[in-house]
Amino acid sequence: MAGCREMQVGQVYMCEGCGLELQVVKACADGTAEGKASCPNCEIICCSEPLKLKQ
Repeated sequence: MAGCREMQVGQVYMCEGCGLELQVVKACADGTAEGKASCPNCEIICCSEPLKLKQ
């Protein structure tokens, strides 16, 4: 599962269906001193499946 709250700067997530890769360049601010705690724990979806952390 690729929820924005778990993603960390530098990690690469990929779609197993089409091969799309996304690298996190800025972390979700939810739950931090800067965040507003209004961000839902969303999943990043591609090809109808959540992105997975590239190992």
